[in-house]
Amino acid sequence: MATKQDLLDQLQALKIFPNTKLVKELRFQIKKKLEKIDRKQKPLIKKRKANLTRSGKLRRYHNYIRQIRNNFPGLKYNQIRSQLSQRRRGNQVSIPDAIWQNPSP
Repeated sequence: MATKQDLLDQLQALKIFPNTKLVKELRFQIKKKLEKIDRKQKPLIKKRKANLTRSGKLRRYHNYIRQIRNNFPGLKYNQIRSQLSQRRRGNQVSIPDAIWQNPSP
């Protein structure tokens, strides 16, 4: 499959020929291929951005849980996660609010 640069080079090369029916048809086909390449690249950019956003949020979340675990070494990682979800629902948990506010030691 031709790359975008190859197709642009081909379009440039067609400029030296007279504007005949065949040349017009080739230009049209090349432009169609360029549009197809552009349409394929846009979703990839959106997916990449979404993945970066998601990974950044998960990194912050797990760092937060890890800092709380450093203050409470007796609790397992999953126990802290479940207590966080219970706290978000408004239930009482064994970890004090001061730790949830600022988990850094």
